[in-house]
Amino acid sequence: MNDENPTARVGETPFVVGIGASAGGLIALERLFSSLPSDSGLVYVVVQHLSPKHESMMDELLARYTQMSIVTPEDGTDIRPNTVYLIPVGKNIEMRGGRLRVVEPASEGHLNKPIDVFFESLAEDVADRSIGIVLSGTGSDGSIGINSIREADGLVLAHDPDSAEFDGMPRAAIDTGVVDVVAPPEAMAEWLTRYVLNPENFPRGETAKAEGNESIVISQDPFTATIFRLFRQRYGIDFSYYRAATISRRLKRRVAITGCENMEQYLALLQESDSEVDALYRDLLVEVTSFFRDEEAFIRIRKTVFEIVQNTQKQSEIRIWVPGCATGEEAYSLAMVFDDCLMELGRECRVKVFATDVHPTSLETASSGVYSRESFAKIPEKFRENYFQRVGDLFHVTRRLRQTVVFAPHDITRDPPFTRLDLISCRNVLIYFEPVVQRRVLSLFHFGLKVGGTLFLGPSETVGKLDSEFESVDVHWRIFQKLRDVRLTQSTDLSLKSPIAKTFAHRPSYVSTATRGDRSWTIPEAHELLLQRYVPASVLVNKYHEVEHTFGDARHFLIQPAGKTTLDITKLVSRGLAAAIIAGLHKAKSSKQPLIFRNIESESTEGPIRIDVTVEEFKKSRDEMYLITFEECTTAIEQPEIVKEEATLDSDALSVERITILERELAYTKETLQATVEELETSNEELQSTNEELVASNEELQSTNEELQSVNEELHTVNSEHQQKIGELTNLTTEINNLLQCSRVGTIFLDRDLTVKKFTPAAQEVFHLIEQDIGRPLEHIASQLDDVDVIELVKQSLEGNKSIEVQVAHVDGGAYLLNCFPHSEDAPVPGVVVQTVSLTTVVR
Repeated sequence: MNDENPTARVGETPFVVGIGASAGGLIALERLFSSLPSDSGLVYVVVQHLSPKHESMMDELLARYTQMSIVTPEDGTDIRPNTVYLIPVGKNIEMRGGRLRVVEPASEGHLNKPIDVFFESLAEDVADRSIGIVLSGTGSDGSIGINSIREADGLVLAHDPDSAEFDGMPRAAIDTGVVDVVAPPEAMAEWLTRYVLNPENFPRGETAKAEGNESIVISQDPFTATIFRLFRQRYGIDFSYYRAATISRRLKRRVAITGCENMEQYLALLQESDSEVDALYRDLLVEVTSFFRDEEAFIRIRKTVFEIVQNTQKQSEIRIWVPGCATGEEAYSLAMVFDDCLMELGRECRVKVFATDVHPTSLETASSGVYSRESFAKIPEKFRENYFQRVGDLFHVTRRLRQTVVFAPHDITRDPPFTRLDLISCRNVLIYFEPVVQRRVLSLFHFGLKVGGTLFLGPSETVGKLDSEFESVDVHWRIFQKLRDVRLTQSTDLSLKSPIAKTFAHRPSYVSTATRGDRSWTIPEAHELLLQRYVPASVLVNKYHEVEHTFGDARHFLIQPAGKTTLDITKLVSRGLAAAIIAGLHKAKSSKQPLIFRNIESESTEGPIRIDVTVEEFKKSRDEMYLITFEECTTAIEQPEIVKEEATLDSDALSVERITILERELAYTKETLQATVEELETSNEELQSTNEELVASNEELQSTNEELQSVNEELHTVNSEHQQKIGELTNLTTEINNLLQCSRVGTIFLDRDLTVKKFTPAAQEVFHLIEQDIGRPLEHIASQLDDVDVIELVKQSLEGNKSIEVQVAHVDGGAYLLNCFPHSEDAPVPGVVVQTVSLTTVVR
């Protein structure tokens, strides 16, 4: 490449291209390397599914399509630009510290996925200079590893399924939603060249159009300000705190995928499509995670977990926080490690993992604790058995493990941190923030940790200017311990705008008239301020009496009881207040009328008070919801439009009435369920037995199927190499036969037993040979040479492994030169070549 190529700069890490291929991959690799320049400055690593029982000929086959060096690396091989590295047969390959490490594949009984293994190590080692290509193949190998490359801001390309011999692997990759370019192999060279020349402005997206995207400059586009305002209004998150380059790339990707030509069109689409708003939201958050991501990292963090458990007193609580938890895999992984260490050390401590994120849909997935087979694949065997239950093709987190993890919405850029923490795991989150926000978040982490508490950041991040407040425990994995209990000065005010927001604030002339005149986004914020000032303390509860939302200063009336955390409103208030609420909810449900109780004695965070309580159905909700309002008697505000019925509260009478109602409902329920239970018990036993047999059979079949699929891919790769080699040998044989037919030199090919294997037409001038003589001993064939024992000369040549040359006479008077050449020492079968050259013809 030219001097503008980033990979050509001295001292800079080269881009490393990982290429995954399986069945049908040979042809795809040939098409790819035929179009790649030999001086690109890139490093290529080819990872295939190879059979450990057959030697690969890939180096010979690829050498015909590229001038780059082709190397099968040994453990610890340094990478060099303009070189192709091939995975060794029967091994896996990883990228560690700029070197290729040759490692043993997964242990027997586990499906080996060498492409995922390499892609994950590649992303971890070279981060945004990693490139992953998924070519033809069956199965889904590579679909997990490309997530790591995407998370590291690398580039992901996939073979166009329509041009792939086997489209399983490319389709699995595309289905993840992280593929940047889908193209046939011969077209990928152009995309690679464009990317390494200008990664920041590369048009990403599987339907990316080169001309359309080059004209979009996000950092100067005023419509981005409107998009940020849309997210602040809908989700309460300010993306102006995120890195400008990251925001730019993600927006360009969505513009390309949706087929919009510019940001104005894309903004119009966002205003019309809620699904696209959510898709962009998830894209900007870069939610990529997996169970036990980075196996070596968890091996290291387990040592820290042991120390935390050993230093925690009996019956005490261990508190862990996982900000940016996405769909929960990291939080559950840490919960499993802590629980396993507790059992191994025989300690009795409570573990509480707080897992937070700003995306509600991801939190719902995490809270359900249900994961697919692919997500389940990386979990160690002992953890699979102890912490998961299989239901069909899905895997459910056990209730015991689920109860140790609390999922909650939380924005680390503005919300206060959790406190008294033993461990914070925040990997690959801070890299997406501007430096000023990173420092503030790290200060909050420092505040939340105990002295000696552990901060786990991962290799992509560091504590920066706060290094004096932390002791480094592991340099590579960025594990730190808090040194002292001191409140750090918050030098950063997040009310200040990020560089992107500042650009728009100082350039109002670029904003359209419609955008400039729209102030509707301020209305919800004004409503929120008025609610805090004037609305009485209220609680919105669902039909299960669980708190959904609070208004005003309701926290003074709500007290979390000791023991397990609960959202039940009847358990969060005092006993007298609970009786009123239960009666009110029952009345509101049965009569659809509100009920108010006056002058009830209760407890608040400030001491005993007397309050009025109103309970009514919230009719504007599609779900069954109830609104409970608390007003202190001294400041009660009359609400005649709400109060339909008033009553004085007799706690004992209400309790008796409530008990009577509950007993009546319970008796009816018992009668209804008794018959059903008896019928189900019998059928359940039969179904349970059948189900256990089916589950066992299904597991065996799935395991066998995966093994057969893996073997089939290996055999297909070997077969493809053999077919190509056979074709080359056939062509070579044809060429040799043509050479022998036109040769003027008489030549006879003999094996070790001096049996004729092949001869040229010119040999018939000296020996009485016909086609039927192939396979007969030479001594059975008469020669026309005078006074020479040809058989004896041939034997001497073969036994002495030497060439013999003599001049002999023909019976018709001509002179010939007789040569005997033994086969070379490395020939697979010993033999002799006999040649006769007519000296009479040469002299003429």
